[in-house]
Amino acid sequence: MQFVNDPELRAGDADRDATISELREAYAEGRLLPEEFNDRLDRAHEAKTFADLRALTTDLPRETAIAPQEPSESAMERRKLRSAWASWLGVGVLVNIIWFATWMGSGPAPYYWPIWVVGPWGGAMVIWTLSSRAERSSDD
Repeated sequence: MQFVNDPELRAGDADRDATISELREAYAEGRLLPEEFNDRLDRAHEAKTFADLRALTTDLPRETAIAPQEPSESAMERRKLRSAWASWLGVGVLVNIIWFATWMGSGPAPYYWPIWVVGPWGGAMVIWTLSSRAERSSDD
């Protein structure tokens, strides 16, 4: 809301509407209690000057958007680990389903070949997980 240099100038409907919009946004963000919001809304409708309108929003921040924070390195590492483990699990489930389907169609249990897919990959994942935890604890 832009106020002119002279706060004693009379405000128009558009000025009151702009202030009401700012109050609604502050209420939606949880910056105002319902009683405060209703009181300020009534006062905005009754405001005659820019000073009256300015008094309703002086304790509210002008920029309500908060810049997103960059995730920390440890948070990014945890996210990578979680994604890698999810990939391992998904592939493990898939190869086991394939193995099970071939078993159901062939009679006695065939050689359990999925171990060659999930075993080495899982071992590498365990080593990566443990080494990244060791790095995080040594950084603290």
